Amino acid sequence: MTIPLKDPNRKKRRLPLYIAAALVIAAVFISLFRDMGVVDSWKLRKTERQLHSEVETLRRENALLKRTVEDLRGNPAVIEQEARRLGLIRGGENVIVVPRRRDARPQDPPSPAR
Repeated sequence: MTIPLKDPNRKKRRLPLYIAAALVIAAVFISLFRDMGVVDSWKLRKTERQLHSEVETLRRENALLKRTVEDLRGNPAVIEQEARRLGLIRGGENVIVVPRRRDARPQDPPSPAR
């Protein structure tokens, strides 16, 4: 019985396989980490989702502000309520100032009852 010896051409036959594997690994690495690679694309998509969310929030806030402006332009009750909140009075009204106790905690002025 003879012991088989290692094939001396084995390394030469596997060299193209190693080269192909190295090229595939290099191509994957380059596609993942180069400028605008997969990793950058994921980051951009995340940023895009965040910006879309922020834009939607700002649109809702803008719509609320537009409604507030419309109310302040044309609704006398809202105008008066805002004026009272700011401490304004009409001509001929008397203002009664009640001094606060020293141990009382500060509070916002109550809104006028209707």
